[in-house]
Amino acid sequence: MAGNRNGGWTGFFRVFAVLCAILMLLAQEGQDLVAAGSGEWQVLSVYEGVTRWSIPALFMLWGMFALEGGKPHLAGTMTGLALPAFCQLVFWGAVYALAAHLLGGGALTLGGFWSALVSAAKGNTYFHLWVLYPLIGLYLVHPVLHRFTSSAGRGEVRYFLLLCFLLASLLPLWARFDPDNLVISQLERLDIHLVLGWAGCYVAGWYLRHYTIGRVPEFILYALGILGLALTLMGPRIFGGDRSLWYGYTTPNVVLTAVAFCTLFRYVLGVSEERSRKRAVYEVGAYAFGIYLVHQLWVMVFRWLGISMLSLPVVLSVPLFALIFFLLSLPVAWLINLIPGVGARLT
Repeated sequence: MAGNRNGGWTGFFRVFAVLCAILMLLAQEGQDLVAAGSGEWQVLSVYEGVTRWSIPALFMLWGMFALEGGKPHLAGTMTGLALPAFCQLVFWGAVYALAAHLLGGGALTLGGFWSALVSAAKGNTYFHLWVLYPLIGLYLVHPVLHRFTSSAGRGEVRYFLLLCFLLASLLPLWARFDPDNLVISQLERLDIHLVLGWAGCYVAGWYLRHYTIGRVPEFILYALGILGLALTLMGPRIFGGDRSLWYGYTTPNVVLTAVAFCTLFRYVLGVSEERSRKRAVYEVGAYAFGIYLVHQLWVMVFRWLGISMLSLPVVLSVPLFALIFFLLSLPVAWLINLIPGVGARLT
C-alpha cells in the first residue's frame, strides 16, 4: 500500500544525514592529524564508524525524490539529472582548486579559472565530491530504474533490493572471509560491479518513501540497524578482518544502518504537526546537499586561519565543528540557490 509521500520527514532526514556526513569527513581528516591507535584516534574512529551510514543515505535520498517523478523520459533525464550533476562536479571541482590557489597566496585570473574548470572536467576534484561520480552513473541508468519502479509490483521491487543486498553487500563480505568457497567462486564469475550497491540504495530510498511498512518489519529494520552499527564499530575485534572490511559504504552493516535511520525518520523522528517547524526544516533540507558541497571551503578557511579542531578535546570538537561548518555553509548554499537559472542546479 502506498504511503503518504508528502510528509515533511524527508527534510528532517536530509538535514541529519548531511550533518552526519560532514561529521564523518571531519573525523576522517582528524585521524590523519593524530597518532594511529592513540586515544584521540580511537575517538575519531568511533565518530567515523557511527556516521558511515550517511553516504548510502545520500543515495537513498537522491533516489526517493528522482524516482518519484512522472513518466521517465530519456532526454529529460539527461538534461535534468545527469548533466546538472556533471556540471556540479566540474563547477565545484574548479571552485575548490581556485580556493586552494587563492588561500595559498595565488592570484585570480580568467586563465586560471578556465584551467581549473578543465582540470575538474578531467576528474581532478576535491575529495568529498567523489559522491557525484556514482550519482552521475545512476542518473545515466535512471530511465531504466524509473521504468522498473513505476511498473513493478511491490514483490518485484523487494526481489531487486534483495538481489542488490546479496550480490553487492553480503557477497563481497563473505568472499573476504571465505575466498575459496565454491559458491563464492561461481557467483564472482557473474562479475557483479559495485554500482549495483548504489542502485540498491537508490531504489531502497524510493521504496521506503513510497510504501508504508508494517510495525513488525519496522522493528526488524531497527534491530538490524543496531546490529549493523555494532558490527561497524566492533566487527574487526569480534570477527577479524581489517577496518576497511567493515567501514565500506556498501557493506551490509553500513547499508542496514542507513535503512534503519531512514525508517526511523519516516515513522518516528520526522513526525511533527507544527507547520512552521516542518516548513523550516524542509527548506533547510532543500539546501542540504549544497551545504555538503560548500562546507569544505570553510574547512580550508579555518585551516588557513590556523584554527584546528584539535584545539579542543576531539570528543567535543568534531560534533561542534560539524555543526559550525553546517551553519556557516547554509547561507552560502542559500545565496547560490538564488542565482537565476543555475543556482538550484549548483546546489
